[in-house]
Amino acid sequence: MSDKNNKIRNVNFGQYSIFIVNIIAFIFLSLLRENFFRYTNIYSIIFGISMEFLLVIGMTLLLIMGEIDLSIGSVFAFSGIFAGFLMMKLDMPTWAGILLCLCVTAAIGYINGFLVVRFRANSLMITIGTMIFFRGIADAFINLMRGVTYPSGYRAIANFRIGGINFTIILMVLLMIILEFLLLNHTAFKKFYYIGQNIRSAKLYGIKVEKIKHTVFILTSVTAGLAGIFAASRSGQTVYNTGQGLEFKMITAAILGGASLFGGKGSIVKSFFGLLLLAVILNGLIMFNIDPVWTDVVIGIVLIFAIVLDTRINREQFEY
Repeated sequence: MSDKNNKIRNVNFGQYSIFIVNIIAFIFLSLLRENFFRYTNIYSIIFGISMEFLLVIGMTLLLIMGEIDLSIGSVFAFSGIFAGFLMMKLDMPTWAGILLCLCVTAAIGYINGFLVVRFRANSLMITIGTMIFFRGIADAFINLMRGVTYPSGYRAIANFRIGGINFTIILMVLLMIILEFLLLNHTAFKKFYYIGQNIRSAKLYGIKVEKIKHTVFILTSVTAGLAGIFAASRSGQTVYNTGQGLEFKMITAAILGGASLFGGKGSIVKSFFGLLLLAVILNGLIMFNIDPVWTDVVIGIVLIFAIVLDTRINREQFEY
């Protein structure tokens, strides 16, 4: 009996907190709102985050290395609209428009990574600049494409199903399993943690820090671009304020999932559950007929709480 008690005491419940909180949220809303746990509602939540999940992948990997990218929301907005522009205004085939758009987003990531690595610049400040720049470009395309419905081939992408399930959900599950496995077991991916924990030691051990960081910045922009294309395909037309505030939502989700602004921590699976928790909370606001304008307020409160908690937990390690 004492052995069992000792095992219980040795369990770090903090590692499982995001799962526990999700279960509590599901139970709470299921008891208070009978429509919450219906298949259509749960499926809608999962389908929605299956596109946003692509954004949180890059954010999580960057946070693990102690970096950040605040331009992903703007890249998300720009890519979906730009792909539509290429198809509508330049008569590009759907596949060509998407391919060219992803190449452009890769170039954005390359620029972000180059500036951060080459000049050892603060990634927060660099990506604030690219966030503002590409938000302006995205808004210009929104004005140009306002009221335009995207071609049927473009609209069909997000609705493509395999066995009755949207392929973005299947893609999300596969990426989650593969990336989490690689982070836990593959030497190349474990280097992300070494970089985030102590960049000087990582360099001493021969880890090509600059190359890895640069690559992940490119990956982050490409996945943000792909997510924007899926979202634009789902909406079928240009939407004002697309992607606005998404970067902060992704940071919140990743930190709720155990990632740290100080680097060295993070999990793709837990970031997914952080994203799921936010989606459930926002869905709950709708269930209780709370005005959607409070959405940003809720995310802001959760983000502040997550950052304060992260700082308290990791301050001693950071100061050391």
